[in-house]
Amino acid sequence: MADSVKPTLKDGKVLAAQVTDKISTKIEKGNLVNVHAIVVHQTGSKTSASSFSSYENGKNGAHFLIEVDGSIYYTARVNQKCWHVGEIRSRCYQFGNCSTDELKNLKAILFEQKKSYVARVNKLYQHEKAKTYPDRYPTNEDSIGIEIVSGFSADKGYDSVSDKQNASLKWLIGSLEELLGLTANDIYKHSEVGYKQPSEASSAKW
Repeated sequence: MADSVKPTLKDGKVLAAQVTDKISTKIEKGNLVNVHAIVVHQTGSKTSASSFSSYENGKNGAHFLIEVDGSIYYTARVNQKCWHVGEIRSRCYQFGNCSTDELKNLKAILFEQKKSYVARVNKLYQHEKAKTYPDRYPTNEDSIGIEIVSGFSADKGYDSVSDKQNASLKWLIGSLEELLGLTANDIYKHSEVGYKQPSEASSAKW
């Protein structure tokens, strides 16, 4: 993925020979004022056509998609929000570094009696998103999503990310870090931040 010309950013688009314009405005959900992080996903489908078709429905989507052969598409502008993260976990609870008061608040939410699991997860999400990054995980409001085309099966989980895809992912993340002022600490796998299948992006490398 080496190239003598550095990528540039114009009108929310990453301009580089390695990136093909495949923007779907239907998945753009309003201005993304601050980009604090990048979240790496896998599509769960073996073809990019499935993702492009889904994007036309105007619901969930991410800013970039990496094809099976390593080709990179930008599918939304990086100054626009996309619905790609979903409800986030509690960061301090996962790492065991919550303050005493915060731990008490979280346990009251997580173990609230007579509340369904779905209701408790949503309440936790509402609690977490009121925090500022990086005290919480990134949300749709402050992160960019990268999808990697990969199949999924209930018994085996997500397919392994290929070497070509990982090479493209490494180049793309490195470029975005430089363009947006991010660091290695601002890059996450979807399964880390949300309630997703543990194998999602587990084989992604950058």
